[in-house]
Amino acid sequence: MNKIYQTRLGNLSTSVVVNGVPRRIQFRAWDGVNGLFSTEDEALQQALEQSRGYGRRFVLMEIPDTRVEQETYQLVPGIRSWQAARDYLRQEPYGLSDEEVSTPALIEQAAERFHLVFTQLKKRKRR
Repeated sequence: MNKIYQTRLGNLSTSVVVNGVPRRIQFRAWDGVNGLFSTEDEALQQALEQSRGYGRRFVLMEIPDTRVEQETYQLVPGIRSWQAARDYLRQEPYGLSDEEVSTPALIEQAAERFHLVFTQLKKRKRR
């Protein structure tokens, strides 16, 4: 995983020891203040985070996790009415009760929960 470190000291040069070998790290500032350094090397990341300058001279940038889990949906053709969708969801392997699929809104929620898409069913109009 790529990690990005930031300093507010501009173009900063520092050394860390990685597996017994000193390594020079260069933070580059695009604006003269905010210097950045990024690496995917886990040993270098660990050395940076254990160095005496970590937390004082530079920090790990907070970057939101952009990985999105892929959800797979099953396409269900041939269902053209809410009644047919209800009957489909009442069968195995879903086995929902009449109360759980008593309205179009509940049917839509159940289909979403089971990752189903009724390809020929018209969506209900929201008010």
